[in-house]
Amino acid sequence: MKNLLTLLLICLSFKLLAQTDPELKFDQPFVKCEKKWVILNRSETDKGYTFGYIYIDSQAGFTFDMQGVFAVDPSGKYVRDTVIFKNTGAIKYRIAPNWRPVALLPPKHFDELKIKAEPDWVKIYYTYTDTLAHNYRWGWIYNDINDSQTALTYLEKTYKVKPHYPGVEFEMTFAYNALGRFNEAITLLEPAIRNDPKNTFFYKELAYAYFHTQQYEKAISTYKVGLEYFPNERSEARGEFAFNMANAYKVLKNEAEYKAWMIKAKEYTPTNSRYYKAIIDAGF
Repeated sequence: MKNLLTLLLICLSFKLLAQTDPELKFDQPFVKCEKKWVILNRSETDKGYTFGYIYIDSQAGFTFDMQGVFAVDPSGKYVRDTVIFKNTGAIKYRIAPNWRPVALLPPKHFDELKIKAEPDWVKIYYTYTDTLAHNYRWGWIYNDINDSQTALTYLEKTYKVKPHYPGVEFEMTFAYNALGRFNEAITLLEPAIRNDPKNTFFYKELAYAYFHTQQYEKAISTYKVGLEYFPNERSEARGEFAFNMANAYKVLKNEAEYKAWMIKAKEYTPTNSRYYKAIIDAGF
């Protein structure tokens, strides 16, 4: 009798799962869904809609907390499926930058799924006391998933209070360069370098900004100064500096310096680097 009841429940579940909700629009980028309930799109072979909550873990970044699977009954009601999915604990996934778009879970179905608009457990992830650290970290996280525009809304708050807060100047200029706001990157980085002249990340972003504003001579001189702070050994970053400098000389049609720096780039770059492959492909 028990086995028959289980079979009936499974059959009922599969029948419910045949329904879809035409109102769901899977067009929301996950970066716009912080602290929101979302639904993942399903394929034709999926047996239900997976739903969960998106939040930011200060260490892991954007995270999806999978809460379960639901079915849609003929009346449009969401029925949490406990046969296919049995939640025995937290199932969390760090979200990759290329994560697929999701649908927002309509609030009218919260009670049906027995969920709150904001789950109690998420509160521990938002109990920060250091606002500068929080805004910097959130900016870093948004930069990491290629949403530099949102990153700046956090980073600028920290910069306004403490311009030389560790890491904030680099993250801001990284965002400016990613958005094509090169002159703003230059304006910020010149004083940043005066404050921290051995920070090679600053030289990388400044030279990048100079190059993309066609200030090639300044890009070259910036790369040269930055190279002075690298150890005398092969590294990805050191090879990148020399490789980019060679290309700046190429734009200036200085063939002799282009070849000289491509040879140096080959010496500076690890053989498993993408820059090393590009150097070999260029004939060096």
